[in-house]
Amino acid sequence: MFVLSLYMLQSLVSSNENPFGTLLGSNNNVPSYSNGQLSYESEESNYIDNIYSGVKWQSLEYVRRWLIVSKSYTFADLKCASDIWHLSHISSTTDENQSIPLYRIPNGGPCPPSPGDIIVYKRSENSPTGHVGIINKVNSDSIEISEQNWDNNYWEGDHSREFILANLRGRNFLLDMEKPIIGWMTYQENVDEKCIDNKCATCSQFDSDLNADCLFL
Repeated sequence: MFVLSLYMLQSLVSSNENPFGTLLGSNNNVPSYSNGQLSYESEESNYIDNIYSGVKWQSLEYVRRWLIVSKSYTFADLKCASDIWHLSHISSTTDENQSIPLYRIPNGGPCPPSPGDIIVYKRSENSPTGHVGIINKVNSDSIEISEQNWDNNYWEGDHSREFILANLRGRNFLLDMEKPIIGWMTYQENVDEKCIDNKCATCSQFDSDLNADCLFL
């Protein structure tokens, strides 16, 4: 019943996208703005206290800005949202010599996500650069996330969307009816080794096309 009701709710949400720069919502004092259209690229850089957060108002920009504001962390500039799955470290904005491990946790593994983790979507036909967001709340059977440039609609409350977290025979699955999820990434300490893809087994291949939009397929 919960699966069906969430699916119906997602189907009923309006697809009318707000104009570029419209304030959609906020989580942890980090506002989310409309990108206007999903495929639009503004080529405008955004900065927080002189720290680069990304291109307005892409999903990567929101995640980086959320980390800058909430954790004093940042990460390297990337061509596409899905490319973040290949990172192994993020850095401190207050100590340039501090490097923080970033762990890949594949969808369907033994460990559930935690608040503050980065959800990562695969590249797909209707999402050619992938997508990322911040997991804000983890319930027993669902999660809440904040993000930018998903549907560019107003939020309800302090999160953009809520969808299913299912535990099937000890394995945890984030279920989105619209686009495929690779997994989530965490910078938390004391992560269980059995949950981590240290060898990048779930990583995609390098995109050898000279005109490729992303570094990886």
